Amino acid sequence: MTAKKQDIVRTATRLFSMDGYHAVGMDRIIEESGVAKMTMYRHFPSKVDLVSEVLAQRMQQSLASLTDAVNKKSDPMDKIREVFAWHERWFKTRDFTGCMFTGAFSEFRSQPGEIMRITIAQKTGLRLFIKNLLLDIARRPAAELMARQMVMLLDGAILSAMAGDRKTAASEAWDAAERLIATESKPVAPLR
Repeated sequence: MTAKKQDIVRTATRLFSMDGYHAVGMDRIIEESGVAKMTMYRHFPSKVDLVSEVLAQRMQQSLASLTDAVNKKSDPMDKIREVFAWHERWFKTRDFTGCMFTGAFSEFRSQPGEIMRITIAQKTGLRLFIKNLLLDIARRPAAELMARQMVMLLDGAILSAMAGDRKTAASEAWDAAERLIATESKPVAPLR
C-alpha cells in the first residue's frame, strides 16, 4: 500500500470512529489527509470502497493484537480472560470511541454489500476465535453457545464503555462470562 493511500485510510479511520460514517464526507477526508482529490478517487473510487478498506484493516489489526495478547497466556482460562482484559485496555485508551463494526452495521444495514460482509465477518471471526479457546475447557455444543454469549457480553461492555463506564465494563462482562463458564463447562453426568 502506498504512503498516500495509507494516509487516507489512517485519516478516514480516525474521522469515522469519531463522527460516524455518513457524517464524514470524502472532501473532509481529502482535506485532513492532505491528498489531492484525484489521488483519493484513484485509490478509492467510492466512499463504500474507502469504508470497506478501513474496516478490513481494522479487522486485521484488532485480530492480530488480540491473538498476540492471548498467545502470551498458557492456561486455557487465562486465555479466555485475556480476551476481556484486551477489551478493558482498549476501553481505557484515549481514542476509544466504540466499535467501528457495530457503527458500520448500524449505518449501512439497509445496504447489502462489502461493508455488511466485513462487519458480519468480524463478529463471526471473534465468535470463532472465542469458541476455539473454549474448546480447551468445554465440549463443542457448550463452547459454541458460550462463544455466542461472550460476544454478546463484549458487545454490551463496549456500549457500557461508550456510555462512560470504561473502568468496569469489561471486568463486569468477565464476571458474567466466568459464571457462564462455571455453569456450562461442567462435565455431563453419565446416564444410568
